[in-house]
Amino acid sequence: MLQEQDLQHFLDSVPQLAIKPVASPVAPTSARIDLSPLDRSIDRHPLTVAPETPIAEVLALMNPMRVSCQLCSEKQKNLKIPAKRSCVIVVEDDRPIGIFTERDIVKLSTMEACAIGLTIADVMTHSPITLKQSESQDIFTAIFTLRQHSIRHLPVVDDDSRLVGIITREAIHEALQPVNLLANLRCAGDVMTKEVICAPKTASALELAQLMVKHRSHCVVIVEDQIQHPQRIVPIEKYQIPIGIVTERDIVQFHALELNLSEILAADAMSAPLFSISATDSLFRAHQEMQRHCVCRLVVVGSHGELLGVVSLTSLPQVFNQSEMYGTIELLQQAVDDRAAQLQKTNELLQQEILERQRAQEALHQAHDDLKKQVQERTAQLLESNELLRRDIIKRQRVEEVLRKKQTCLKNQAEQLEQTVRKLQQTQTQLVHTEKMSSLGQMIAGIAHEINNPVNFIYGNLSHTSHYIKELIQLLELYQQHYPEPVSEIREAAADMEIDFLVEDLSKIVSSMQVGTDRIRQIVLSMRNFSRSDRTSVKFVDIHEGLDSTLLILQHRLKAQGGHPGIQIIKEYGNLPSVECCGGQINQVFMNIIGNAIDALDEAIQKGQWGKGNGKNPPPLIPSSPLTLPAITIRTEVVGDVVAIRISDNGGGIPDEICRQLFDPFFTTKPVGKGTGLGLSISYHLVVEQHGGRLECVSEVGLGTEFAIEIPIVRRQVTVDS
Repeated sequence: MLQEQDLQHFLDSVPQLAIKPVASPVAPTSARIDLSPLDRSIDRHPLTVAPETPIAEVLALMNPMRVSCQLCSEKQKNLKIPAKRSCVIVVEDDRPIGIFTERDIVKLSTMEACAIGLTIADVMTHSPITLKQSESQDIFTAIFTLRQHSIRHLPVVDDDSRLVGIITREAIHEALQPVNLLANLRCAGDVMTKEVICAPKTASALELAQLMVKHRSHCVVIVEDQIQHPQRIVPIEKYQIPIGIVTERDIVQFHALELNLSEILAADAMSAPLFSISATDSLFRAHQEMQRHCVCRLVVVGSHGELLGVVSLTSLPQVFNQSEMYGTIELLQQAVDDRAAQLQKTNELLQQEILERQRAQEALHQAHDDLKKQVQERTAQLLESNELLRRDIIKRQRVEEVLRKKQTCLKNQAEQLEQTVRKLQQTQTQLVHTEKMSSLGQMIAGIAHEINNPVNFIYGNLSHTSHYIKELIQLLELYQQHYPEPVSEIREAAADMEIDFLVEDLSKIVSSMQVGTDRIRQIVLSMRNFSRSDRTSVKFVDIHEGLDSTLLILQHRLKAQGGHPGIQIIKEYGNLPSVECCGGQINQVFMNIIGNAIDALDEAIQKGQWGKGNGKNPPPLIPSSPLTLPAITIRTEVVGDVVAIRISDNGGGIPDEICRQLFDPFFTTKPVGKGTGLGLSISYHLVVEQHGGRLECVSEVGLGTEFAIEIPIVRRQVTVDS
């Protein structure tokens, strides 16, 4: 039995046999095999309008009879009533620029947008698919184009893109009539559309149009006993009973008559009685039923009258009639003979080429033998050269081995020298630090001792002096009570001495002396704490006490003097435990870092970062400074098992290239005589190497600098250098 896919394969292959030449050295034949009646399928008088044509006029042209009627009745044919057109081509300078079909009318009906003021250019489909008329185009090209783009109308244009006519599926069907040979072998169930859009007879024509637009369907089958809203594809198993059908053309006719689609029921709009066939009927019978009833589609029903599918005119196989098929076979036979002749000529050329290739192969063998001899001779020369190279390489390897050993020896010597230089630098740094700390400690300890004795003497006698003065004042008050009128000489002496002011000011002087001696005692205590003679011994130390002692010693550099504004000290102390460390060494680290911070702020003040102060009133705030005055912030906290001390200033900051060298010995940016370059190097040695801690510098130019010190709470096992 002939299958549909076999027919489709035959139809698809025919155009290729007709127009595609065979790739061969021989020129293809100029005769063209015209297998498809393309000219008979072109409607050369299509309905055309200009872009500015109103929609009302276009609808009148597409529906010349503004009455409801059945399609193509015999009475209309006899009266030669103008036929309805399913599309209108919009042209400009005889060139198609758009197309307007019945489906577009259905869309306008659903959207209620068909206003009188609109023109065809507002609603047409722009840039339609066209087919250029040429010798290489045939009817199968038109069929392929229609199927590829899923369209029903294909305008045909010439080489200048001017409209020639239009091809429709119906015209192709008329050009390719089915015959009993194939149609009787196929049944309607093989080609029917099983998924059908259904609706109840109570639905309105507007709902039917919306269903057609939504599912891109050309018709809606009206069924009985539909459940609620049936706007969906109905499976066959539901056994719906068809009673009528509504097509796109029916909607177009209602729209042309300016009827309200929402008021028209499906029962009034459907075509009845419904023409149907069974699934086992042949395609030829289906074609005859369509011709007899002048319809484009039939409903396929089962044995109980249930809806199975729909067979349309376009779903029928498109084949040739017998006479055309025989003529096509003759033309194909002629084409086969021509191709056979071409192949024979090609085979002769191939035979000649084979002979030439055999001769070339013989010459190639001879050249191969000659080349083989040359290769053997060249190989012998290369072997001799390789032997010489091998000996040379062995000599070079021996020399390289000697050089490698010498290089290794020199490298070891360089490493030893580098280690020796590093040890010398460390030793020099430690010696300078030791000497500096020893001299500084002895000097501070001596000063503190010498000041401490007279201060203690003054401090110890101040209480007795205050008591004696109070007793003398009480005695004077008793004399004034008992002898209110002293002699004139005593009155004159009391007036000259201003005895009342003297009594009042004497108490204040004693109090000021008490405060001064307390201050001197605190300074002496801080100096003794800073210059601990036991600075190399490890004990638990209060970090805050060391910071306060350092700040007290540097207090004279923090005060405002003349045009130099004072430096604020911001303390953000945390709750720190006692730290096991060398207190004197840690105090030296604080002294170096805080001293450098003061130097940086002094330099920023000299550059005018905070303006000029008068020593009493703070200078005004400027945008480049985060604080109103130069400041040093000291933060302390516990981080895990270490104590973190962060000392930061709001000076000018340090560039990155300098930050990388801060802890190198003898590196300094200060002028000659103002710095040795050992402060931060010694601090790094004391914190990192002596106490197993960490010392880092973070700085940003224009914002300031921060030194982060981390010291373990419990001292780690490190070697302590004196």
